[in-house]
Amino acid sequence: MQSSNQPVARSDKLNGLRRAFWARAERLACFAMHHALKAKAKDQSADIAQRSALVLAPHADDETLGCGGVIALKRNAGTDVTVAVATDGSASHRHEIWSATTLDALIALRETETLTACKTLGVNTNDVRFLKQPDGDLAGDIAALTTAITTLLHATRPDDVFVCAERDGHPDHTALAQATHLALQDYAGYVRILEYPVWCFDFRSWRVQDMTNTKGFVAGVKDMLNTIRDWSMISVRTQSVLHLKKAALAAHQSQLGTYDPEPQWSGLPDTFTRHFLTKTEIFRLIAREDGNRK
Repeated sequence: MQSSNQPVARSDKLNGLRRAFWARAERLACFAMHHALKAKAKDQSADIAQRSALVLAPHADDETLGCGGVIALKRNAGTDVTVAVATDGSASHRHEIWSATTLDALIALRETETLTACKTLGVNTNDVRFLKQPDGDLAGDIAALTTAITTLLHATRPDDVFVCAERDGHPDHTALAQATHLALQDYAGYVRILEYPVWCFDFRSWRVQDMTNTKGFVAGVKDMLNTIRDWSMISVRTQSVLHLKKAALAAHQSQLGTYDPEPQWSGLPDTFTRHFLTKTEIFRLIAREDGNRK
């Protein structure tokens, strides 16, 4: 007699195989995009270290993921770098089990992790700013965020501004990029604008949710291809400071699933962080007169 559980088990196995197939397809698409962007990028390693910078991060750890190598190169050369983290980190792990950490303690922890990471990269504690905006709701007050960025621009007068890509799929990333571009519209000084992709390398930023797996995947890949075509890219060789970037990223224990007091907290998967632990960092170069950035 055939067990009544067998059809259910077979269905579960097929569903698991489908999920694994699409997960692998999405990872491969993201790596292909990364390689394509890197291949078209113009090497700007020669002068990057001498240009002062303001690095704008939507969340603690984005500064390290997106441009930790460039930060280290600049600081090794004695160049001024200011890092500003927009959100307070309070939305991290909100759907997971907490053992001992209070919300206030989490906010303080993420600031401490950022200071440790930035110190590893050579950034002075006084040059790390926390804007303390609500995590997950940066878009709630774009005007206030734009004003805060404008204040930072006038205080630091940077040669380069680094900000997360507006096309990143996370709403906080999009809001910070938009506020940065708004602030720069009224900024009189010359500055080079460089977007660093983060969640662009997670296919959830591209998949169309109301389509089937196949149609949503194809639509997402088409969007990726259009982005690769449209973006002007530069690259910077960061192999000499990769060990510093790895150490800085390791400081963000709460985001890597390595924070011992909270063993239930998940972390960024290796398949994702692998994008950022390479010998080269890539950036989208934005022209000041370019009003269509997406």
